[in-house]
Amino acid sequence: MHKHLFFGILLLITQNVISQIKEPIYDVRDFGAKGDGVTNDQKAIQEAIDACTKNGGTVLFKNGVFLTGQIKLVSNMVLNIDSTATILGIKSDDEAHYPHHLIETEYPNRMLQDCQRRLIYGNKVENVIITGGGTLNGQGDYEPWMHVKELGTEKDRPSILAFVGAKNITVSNIELIKPACWTQVYIESKNITIKNIKVNTGNLTPNRDGIDIVDCHDVLIEDCFIESEDDGICFKSGSEFGCKNIVVRRCTIDKLNVNAGNCFKLGTDGLGSFLNFEISDLTLKNAYQNSAIVIESMDGAVIDNINIKNTNITNCGHAIFILLADRKRTVPDRNPRIGTISNINFKNIKGDNFTQQYPSIITGIPGHNIQNITFENIDFNLKGGIKTTNQTVMEYDGKYPEGSKFGNTNAYAFFIRHTDEVSFINCKTTTESKDARPWLIQNNVKNVTIKNTN
Repeated sequence: MHKHLFFGILLLITQNVISQIKEPIYDVRDFGAKGDGVTNDQKAIQEAIDACTKNGGTVLFKNGVFLTGQIKLVSNMVLNIDSTATILGIKSDDEAHYPHHLIETEYPNRMLQDCQRRLIYGNKVENVIITGGGTLNGQGDYEPWMHVKELGTEKDRPSILAFVGAKNITVSNIELIKPACWTQVYIESKNITIKNIKVNTGNLTPNRDGIDIVDCHDVLIEDCFIESEDDGICFKSGSEFGCKNIVVRRCTIDKLNVNAGNCFKLGTDGLGSFLNFEISDLTLKNAYQNSAIVIESMDGAVIDNINIKNTNITNCGHAIFILLADRKRTVPDRNPRIGTISNINFKNIKGDNFTQQYPSIITGIPGHNIQNITFENIDFNLKGGIKTTNQTVMEYDGKYPEGSKFGNTNAYAFFIRHTDEVSFINCKTTTESKDARPWLIQNNVKNVTIKNTN
């Protein structure tokens, strides 16, 4: 990305964090909220929010635990949750508390069926800030929300935050804990800033991602600490709207050693595009057998200009997993297609204490190659210890894709297949235990450049 464009994006997506308090101020207690953690304050909270409809304002939560079901935000407001306050999602499957609602998107979107319930909901709102130092607790350990296999999808478990078709949204300086499903999801929205937040999903059941960005433009995520049972920070595309102009920096993602999900991910849902990502200064850890970094085009997504640098990886199964394939998924009025992955750059990436003997895997499928991958200043101290070199590496089998499903390939550091251009510049790969496999295996690769490596 041209540096002037990059700084222009940063200016655009930080303009909405200048003001954190907006007059007038509406204290939810003045509308009848009790804040005792027992009384359902849903009606009082909604009345305080609705008071902002005409001229905007700040809705204030202070000195209490405010039990509620879904509340709907309006434009031009601040939801100020003081450090002395918690918004507590009610443990209930009642439609009065968490109504099912199909989202309304500009394009046909595969997320239409998934994201139907939420605790705090912004539908086509603009200029909204959520801040204050307090806590949002989804109480996701409610028994009916723990049976993921019985539910089958995410549609019946509420997220803590959901914004759809929104613009100029800032979420900062709060803690989000115990979601019933995805902690927070932003869909077909523009100018999103998420900064200085903490997320802890708890070690509950799957589908409890830390941050999900679905088809959004101009997004800044910075200085966040994410502890998640499933994917930590995940970008998805369920429509032609796509994700573009993204900055993620100075974040820690801890996967809690749970056997689900990855740390930082593009996909698995990928129908539109992922364009112009600047990712830096991440700490990625505890992904158990899965990957620290995942980039997948499974449903026709165009992925281009992804730059990841200055990142530390520890206690993960894989460092990097990149897959271009075809699940034949689509949405109405769009034929299934196979996407592209190109111009992916990794620089100054360190990794150690890996839990598995897997290499990083970069693979397309026959007839559809990945293009132009660069690794510069990579330093991986891998587990090693494999004594044979005759491993057979499967082609993508059409099932849910994880790098761990490819197993111990016949390389210890990098397995590259169906790829046009790959460069390794100033890269170092070592193993804790002696390994019989070579550091690099290439299969159907047009050109590999190796400079000052191993």
